[in-house]
Amino acid sequence: MVAILRCTPGEAKFLGSRKRQEQLDAGWESVGERDEWKSRHVVLVVTGQERGRPRVEYVGQARCGRPAGTFRRVVEVTQLHRVAPPVPMEDLSDQLPLRHRDAVDRSGVLTKRSGEELLNALTTLRADLAAVIAQLQERVGGVRILGRVRELFLEQRDATGLALQLGGFDRSIIEEAKFPEEGGDQIPVFATLPGHPAHEDHLVAHDAQRFSDWIGSDAEHLAKRVFHKGDQQLFIANVNRLPAEDTLGVDLIYHHVSRDSFILVQYKKMVQVGAGRREWGYRPDGDLDDQLKRMRQVEEACMRLEQDPPADYRFVHQPCWIKFCKSEQVAPKGDALIGGMYLTREHVEWLRGRPGLATGPKGGELFGYHTVPRYLDNTTFTQLVQDGWIGTRGRASDIIQAQIKASLDGSRALVFAGLIGDDTTQAERTRERRGGLTG
Repeated sequence: MVAILRCTPGEAKFLGSRKRQEQLDAGWESVGERDEWKSRHVVLVVTGQERGRPRVEYVGQARCGRPAGTFRRVVEVTQLHRVAPPVPMEDLSDQLPLRHRDAVDRSGVLTKRSGEELLNALTTLRADLAAVIAQLQERVGGVRILGRVRELFLEQRDATGLALQLGGFDRSIIEEAKFPEEGGDQIPVFATLPGHPAHEDHLVAHDAQRFSDWIGSDAEHLAKRVFHKGDQQLFIANVNRLPAEDTLGVDLIYHHVSRDSFILVQYKKMVQVGAGRREWGYRPDGDLDDQLKRMRQVEEACMRLEQDPPADYRFVHQPCWIKFCKSEQVAPKGDALIGGMYLTREHVEWLRGRPGLATGPKGGELFGYHTVPRYLDNTTFTQLVQDGWIGTRGRASDIIQAQIKASLDGSRALVFAGLIGDDTTQAERTRERRGGLTG
């Protein structure tokens, strides 16, 4: 969990006097409500509240200590790291989804989802804090991402959670995924979850057979689940065919059956770049050129299948997207999606042709928060897909099998999801979002 601790002027002065790291590691003791501080938390220490300019000046670890009265308890704050320069709470608020922005005004332990979003916003603004936050998360129960096996597992877990969210289903099940040991084989995310595999007899027979034909039946590298909500079912399959060292990345193919629409999301990893490693960025390589070529071919095939006039309206009717996502060093014990930028294939190619955009300080290509003026985040992308503003508008089912084969033949791990059942209304989806399914 994540907490916010707001310093008094005296506490801020005391911390400011601690110049050596060993003094910050030792930390200090504050006092909080007993019911809130029951376990270990990653804590953001805020100063400047009394001047009306609150800012995160330290991050550390907090846990409950001895009682300090009937209803209060000493909070032990240790392993502090000074954030230089401090991050204004106003800047953090601007990075948060609307429904979580009130978190910056709170004190004490935050809800799980708000805490995850707050850490994501902090490391988005300051990539140099990623390693520090990772160490703190590991101490409070996070899983260290040590190598390629866990790195791919984390991406596949993220794509699985994204598929659940796109369908309007609760994604909390992904936090139960058990990360594999480094040095072992790739394991599908669903193979590590408790419960039962997909029972395709719950699906319409035609869809069950079609999905099985599309993804194949190699049980050693395949795990499936079916999720239910009202009259809708969401079929998700994780497919891994190659060892981790030979797998280039993860693709998500999401198919909305009643709309006969699909999207393809390909994952690309951003790393820490720039002076002080404070920014996130992805430097294109030959693999990106190959994948963009493939995406153009997919979109040309979709255009040939469109009706004239089109049967439906979309803001974006091309299926191919790239998610440039932060390279996580620790996977928190939660269901938060990896922070990142969603760009269409066309947008990526447009940026590559514009001097001064998607360009690093030395003139090379660099896709990052500081070089790409506009992009979609997890929340916006999810809502636009759910509401039918993004996705193909032709006979998607005619070409999905070919795209599944192309992903696997292209040395990529795959998450395939198919949403079956009558489409819900936008009003119904809005009520579900307000109820917390897609926060």
